[in-house]
Amino acid sequence: MKKVLFAAFALALILSSCGGQKPVMINTLRPADLAIDQSIQTILLVDRTKPSKRDNWLNIGEGVLTGEMPAQDKAAAQEALNSLKNALQTSPRFEVLIASERLEGNSLTAAFPDPLAEHLQFNMINRYQADALIVLEVMDSDFIITEGKRKVKRKVGEGKNRREIEVDEWYAQGVGNIKVGLRFYNPRNKELIDQQMISQTNTWEGAADSKAGAIAALISRADAVRHLCGKIGHDYAYKVAPMPITLRRVFYTKSKESPELEEGGRMAEVGQWKEAIAVWEAGIPRATEQKDRGRMAYNIAVAYEVLGDLTQAKAWAQNAYSKYGNKTARTYAAQLQNRMNDEQALQNQLN
Repeated sequence: MKKVLFAAFALALILSSCGGQKPVMINTLRPADLAIDQSIQTILLVDRTKPSKRDNWLNIGEGVLTGEMPAQDKAAAQEALNSLKNALQTSPRFEVLIASERLEGNSLTAAFPDPLAEHLQFNMINRYQADALIVLEVMDSDFIITEGKRKVKRKVGEGKNRREIEVDEWYAQGVGNIKVGLRFYNPRNKELIDQQMISQTNTWEGAADSKAGAIAALISRADAVRHLCGKIGHDYAYKVAPMPITLRRVFYTKSKESPELEEGGRMAEVGQWKEAIAVWEAGIPRATEQKDRGRMAYNIAVAYEVLGDLTQAKAWAQNAYSKYGNKTARTYAAQLQNRMNDEQALQNQLN
């Protein structure tokens, strides 16, 4: 399994802000929705949407009627597996492979076929030295284009002669739909870990002065499918593997009465979080305003979270609310407790 540094946070500070606050972005990992057996380290992705010879003739007949050919779904299936692999490779949890062969499955309906036979499951994991299989068993994609003409307003001319006129504009609209069925097999335990049908839909538009130009400006079917498959790969990866996420926090930087709040804020902006904590801690008893004491306690909580000490962060967030009345800190303390729960789940998943 790949190495991971649990407390490796990348900070990105945005210079402009409003209301005396500035954001800090924290990159971390989110635990998977499913807890996968630790013995599973290498996953093989398999395409099981190849039509049988009999089904292939029926698919071709359907394609003649719908404008959709079997080769298009084959390309879509490959794109779906590639997108899932790419998404899973951003996680430290699994090594991911894609099988070169394509297995026969149910290509006539958008329903799951019978589970993959056990001997085929073992054949695949033994051939690729994998521990488990994620099998694409349903793939149904289409891209429907409609076009038309509409009136739009445009500005023409220059200077005093500039005016707005109404002209005809051609538009082409493409609606992409994709339906993917995935199964996650653990052959050694004879376990079907997961089964899910995932759908994605999106609409694109192109416009021009002519019908041909509008269609040319529209996204291609291949790019539309690639886009939708990318979403599917992203969503399913988050279900089965710990994945990177970015958390947004804010800290206070302005005060007319407490110079320590501003001084610590400047330190935080350049990544000097430990030094900022020391300044804010010293500033709390000196502050004349209860509001500033609460804000500095809140800032200390944020600083400890950035540094990876969630226990101290939660304690300071609780103090910011209970001692100094910072209402935002109450919600923040709950967020930190959720993060602590997630970190425990993450540790268990990554062993």
